[in-house]
Amino acid sequence: MVSGYKSLADLVREELGVPTFLQTNRVTATVGVAAVQVLRQNPNRVWLAIVNLSANDLHVGPFANVSSTRGFRLTPSGGNILLDYREDMDLCGFEWFGIATAAASAVLVMELLTQSEPEQ
Repeated sequence: MVSGYKSLADLVREELGVPTFLQTNRVTATVGVAAVQVLRQNPNRVWLAIVNLSANDLHVGPFANVSSTRGFRLTPSGGNILLDYREDMDLCGFEWFGIATAAASAVLVMELLTQSEPEQ
């Protein structure tokens, strides 16, 4: 190791004061035409990303009654939402839901946690 070298993990640990753990698609990897949970509530989440991998519109929001007229629209093939605790405050830790315009729409959900959790 080069003297003075810091990895990205070191820099994040310095900023937050704790190590972080990346979790991917812990709740679901698909969203359909009925609203489903995509992230559980977690006060240890400091960052999250939800990416629409499908060819369909996807809407997400921190409420169970998400719909095409209520929520953030993620456009097909890469539309996304990124939340960081420094800008979005408590929204990072909320429970999040999604709904799509077609069944089995692929989604990538990533979350950065300050405390590792077992896979469920």
